[in-house]
Amino acid sequence: MTSRALARIMDDFPNISIHKVELLTNPARSLRAGVRSIPSLVSDDKSLKGMFLNEKKIRSFLESL
Repeated sequence: MTSRALARIMDDFPNISIHKVELLTNPARSLRAGVRSIPSLVSDDKSLKGMFLNEKKIRSFLESL
């Protein structure tokens, strides 16, 4: 759900790049970024986490960056 929502709105944010990190294969990197749950979006000191990250929540988070 989160991947599809991101794909739909990323054209509206050309200055933002997304890097997908697999939690199971990169646990140390995930922990350093403060990711304790999936899905999570992290940018510097801001994060958006939750089971149901819909397009509205993701858009609001990206606009706040």
